[in-house]
Formats: sequence, C-alpha cells, structure tokens
Amino acid sequence: MRTGISRFRLSSLAAAVFAAAVLAGGGARLAAQAQGVSALDSLGRRISLSAPARRIVSLSPEATEALYAAGAGPAMVADTTYCDYPDAARALPKVGGFSPETLSIEKILTLKPDLVVTAGRLQAQIEAALVKLGIRVFAYEPENFVAIADGMMALGELAGTKNQGIRAAATFTGAIEKVKFLTSSLPMARRPKVFWEVSDEPLMTCGRRSFAHQLVEAAGGRDIFADLPGPWPVVSAEEVLTRSPEIIIGPDDLGARMSEARLSAKPGWKDIPAVRSGRLFLVPADLVSRAGPRLATGLLAVLKVIHPELVP
Repeated sequence: MRTGISRFRLSSLAAAVFAAAVLAGGGARLAAQAQGVSALDSLGRRISLSAPARRIVSLSPEATEALYAAGAGPAMVADTTYCDYPDAARALPKVGGFSPETLSIEKILTLKPDLVVTAGRLQAQIEAALVKLGIRVFAYEPENFVAIADGMMALGELAGTKNQGIRAAATFTGAIEKVKFLTSSLPMARRPKVFWEVSDEPLMTCGRRSFAHQLVEAAGGRDIFADLPGPWPVVSAEEVLTRSPEIIIGPDDLGARMSEARLSAKPGWKDIPAVRSGRLFLVPADLVSRAGPRLATGLLAVLKVIHPELVP
C-alpha cells in the first residue's frame, strides 16, 4: 500500500491542473455530456456511466465532502443524517444514517439516482441490493492520502466536473506534502512518541491501517502502536504505560474523558511522560476522522500539537 505521494505524482497533478485551466469550461462540460464517463472506485472497480451523473446520492459523510470538493454539489439529491458538511449537505433529503440497517433503499429508489456513492465494504449489503436493482454504485473507501486525491478526481470525472476534481485533488495533495516537507528532516530524537486514544471504554487506539496513524507519522510523531495491523485495536492500560508516550492525542468528542484528572486516575498513568507534562491534546474529530478533503486541515491541527515550532 502506498502511504506517500511521490514528486512525480505531484508534478503530474500540477500538470493536470494547468491543462484543466486552459480548457474552456463550458466546452469541456458539453463534451462530457456528449459521451460516457468512467472512473475507478476505491476498490479498483471501473464504474461507467452513459453520461455524467445528474442525480447523486451519498451514503457517507466523507463521500459527501469529497463530492462537493470535486464540484458535484449541484448533482446531489440526497445524503445521510451524518452528512453535515458543507452547509449545503445539511439541507439535502436524508435516506438514513450510516449502517446498512438504517439506510432506506425505498427512499433511495424514489430519488431515481444515476449514481450512489457508498462507504465501500462497510455498506456492502446496501450496495448488493442497489446493484440488483440496476443502480450504479461507486465505493468511496480511501485508505491513504493518495487514495483521497484519486477519489476526488474519480468523482469529478463521473459528475462531469473533471477539472474541479483535479483542482481539489491538487490542493489536497499540496497541503499534505507541505506538512510532510516540514517534518521530513526531523531526526528520530525529535519525533516524540504518540498515543492516539480513540475510545476510553474500551481503550482503543489507531493501528497502522488507520488515517490517525498516518496523521501522526506525517506530522513528525511516532505512533507507539504502529506495530498493530488493524485500524482500531483494543489495547490495555498497562501496555500504554509500558510504551510511555510523550504526547497523547484524541478526537475532541472524547471531551472530559481525556482530561489530566481522568488519565492520572488510571493506575500508573500519572507517571506517563505525556500525563506528567500535561501534553494531552484534543483535535477536531471531523477533521481527523473523515477520509475527505478536510483531512489536510486535520493534519495541520496534528502538526500544531506535535511540532508547534514548525507551523508557519
């Protein structure tokens, strides 16, 4: 799995943006309308439409954010109760929550979508039902920064807003690479050990297959549980104590559960360097938990926590 973006890829994105800029916007859109469009989804499947999608339903918050960033907002006809960004997404009709049992296939069908964007394998049951009914489905389930950029370009292609999708991908990639450049020359001694707390009951952290892990590493930290393969493993309080993090980070929806008093009350935790020094930080949950365009802003928030001296 790729976890970085090469200089060649950056150059390719920049070239693509330049090419898009010299195209006549109206002419390019008319050309797209005159022929079919296709793109690869996050699972590597080619999704083809006879014409750019004009009625899109999104079934996940991160897919919704990616769609709007790629210029597909005008084609959106519905999303879910968890889709709260951008503001326009709040006003759309809702087809349910996130889990398959909360999503209404009947509501989706009444909207007559020409494309439904799902959260991938987490919503495989819904996808199977929709495909049987002849509805095109695109799985948006990126697993790294490159895949987020690819996803926005693919969604722009399918919505007939290819140029905006390319620009959104380039902006996102540039922001990620800027932070990586700032931390790239840090010696190991300046990369503090970080514990990312996802939940306190049970105590969960980020494994190396999670975006939280990628954020910590890109921002110049060392994820103390980088050796764990799953995305959200359950760990013991004793193991955290043994690995002795210098910084503890968590999403802000943990609230008081991440307070110094709460953490100090755990047996032995008052001696953990992060707790002893008060380096306990909450970061905006939506910015670090959604695999969409705002993850670049989330990375900057994590950089400010781990290396405030590097923030421009």
